[in-house]
Amino acid sequence: MNQIIELPGRAERAATDASVLLDCRNLSRTFIVGGSLFSKAKELRAVDRVNVSVRRGEVLAIVGESGSGKTTLGRMMLGILPPTSGEMLLDGKPVSGIDRKTLARRIQPIFQDPYSSLNPRKTVAQIIGLPLAVHGIEAGAARDRRVEEIMERVGLSRRLIHSYPNQLSGGQRQRVAIARALVVQPEIVVCDEPTSALDVSVQAQILNLLVDLRNEFNLTYIFISHDLGVVEYIADQLAVMYMGQVVEAGPRHEVLEQRRHPYTQALLGSVLTPDPSLGLPDLQIGRGFPDIMHPPSGCHFHPRCPSAMPVCSAVEPPAFRDSAGLVHCHLFSGEGSSATRPIAQ
Repeated sequence: MNQIIELPGRAERAATDASVLLDCRNLSRTFIVGGSLFSKAKELRAVDRVNVSVRRGEVLAIVGESGSGKTTLGRMMLGILPPTSGEMLLDGKPVSGIDRKTLARRIQPIFQDPYSSLNPRKTVAQIIGLPLAVHGIEAGAARDRRVEEIMERVGLSRRLIHSYPNQLSGGQRQRVAIARALVVQPEIVVCDEPTSALDVSVQAQILNLLVDLRNEFNLTYIFISHDLGVVEYIADQLAVMYMGQVVEAGPRHEVLEQRRHPYTQALLGSVLTPDPSLGLPDLQIGRGFPDIMHPPSGCHFHPRCPSAMPVCSAVEPPAFRDSAGLVHCHLFSGEGSSATRPIAQ
């Protein structure tokens, strides 16, 4: 097989594997909603002082319910949305100082719905080759060979090269989206719910493909999902978001095993089991997601929290850090119980 795409070898990248590649510091994003002659505009804080980082070659998974701010955070990482406050560093340099085109080559997206993210009027070859044209990489026959090479690497038959998105299955369309993201050799791929629109059997195929490509190209993934089963399979680091804030973060196995924040416990409790006799899981966190336009005082989770204390409704919880990671919860502060006391599972 001809090696058209010349990616840096694993040995070359291993020297910098320990370095933080993307670092988000106190990142916030606020939207102004509404506003007319008869109503006042309101402020919606979709992302609120988020601190997360990912090392080169790692997978950082960001999980939470719909409306938690994880997709907005992902779009900020892609440079699609500028932060209202805070800063983001790429390889130690402020992203604000990197031009849009250079940033797009280094950080590429894979979106949730492969059909809506592909131009229905373009062929597979045109869709995958477009980033090469935008960035002025290769031309003519060399570009065609490069497109064919990346198609083969993501498991797409060359006979599909002149097909249109509506002639492909959901799994094939997502493979096209993956090929389009990887054809420019990015360092980071932001995967926003990349398997949620697919059948279960196809989800497994796409997840395995993403793992294989990560190992082959030493990619760094930002993996946004609400599915903890998927996250458990692919992630190295895990950040749990609720109403725009990271409430718990750390190594995947630490977060999933210790589940210190009550919201993390609720998310893990929502995972369906294969045993039909157990029925649907009871989250035991009260009513649905609160109004993000009017966030609760103190800890945003306290109206739904089974472990809430009086201090939770009045004071925002501080950050508690140890070897297992980070948790924002009064159960681990001086206002609550001892930081060494485990939360009941």
